[in-house]
Amino acid sequence: MKSWITIFILFLFALPNCFSQNNRVNDFNNINWIQFFGTKKINKKTAVQLEYQWRRTDGLKNGQQGLLRTLFLFQPNNQLSFGLGYAEVETYTYGDYPIASAGRFPEHRIFEQAILKQQINKVAITNRFRIEQRWLGKIKSGTNREIEDWTFLHRFRYLLKIQKPLYKNLYAWVGDELFIGAGKNLGVNIFDQNRLHMNVGIKINPKVNIEFGYLNQVLQQGRLIDSKAIIQRNSGCLLAASLSL
Repeated sequence: MKSWITIFILFLFALPNCFSQNNRVNDFNNINWIQFFGTKKINKKTAVQLEYQWRRTDGLKNGQQGLLRTLFLFQPNNQLSFGLGYAEVETYTYGDYPIASAGRFPEHRIFEQAILKQQINKVAITNRFRIEQRWLGKIKSGTNREIEDWTFLHRFRYLLKIQKPLYKNLYAWVGDELFIGAGKNLGVNIFDQNRLHMNVGIKINPKVNIEFGYLNQVLQQGRLIDSKAIIQRNSGCLLAASLSL
């Protein structure tokens, strides 16, 4: 079990390095994300979740993204759950080769997901599969925020998360999430991005968790510059709070 998990994570993390050094441009950025997750149970099998992520660069000085996500969850048993949700995203201009090169732009997403959980002794393994339908706003040239068109994309995401208790209310987890793009408007980036997480958390009480950790985000843009792929290599800290009611 441990060996195939290790191989899988290393494989995901190595994907963006498949490009020749001569055919890519690396853009390194410091990022820091602050996240909030609130979950409210409707009954034993259903719940709603509200999530907000404040994503910043250069400490907390400049914006990377703002993300607001809502989700309806159905959990038939303790090992399996299904979800349907909506997200609103704002991407800002940051880095030497900004994704939002024409100015910050909005995005709307509808997504579906399935989560499969497995317990091996004290180790909890989570597999999350998510499919997104994305509408990205295109800023009209010469305007501040006028949207002239929307680009539609599909994206497939897979997260592998491994969590283990440490001491009393302390726990730690590592996770890796792969993003694969699809659709006729895809551009050059079938590989969209990869995120590696390493977090430590504390259960304040049965309803509140606080986590702090390290995030490494490798992101390939959908365009080429001088026939070279643009690879963002973003890393920094993450602070997350979860509330369950």
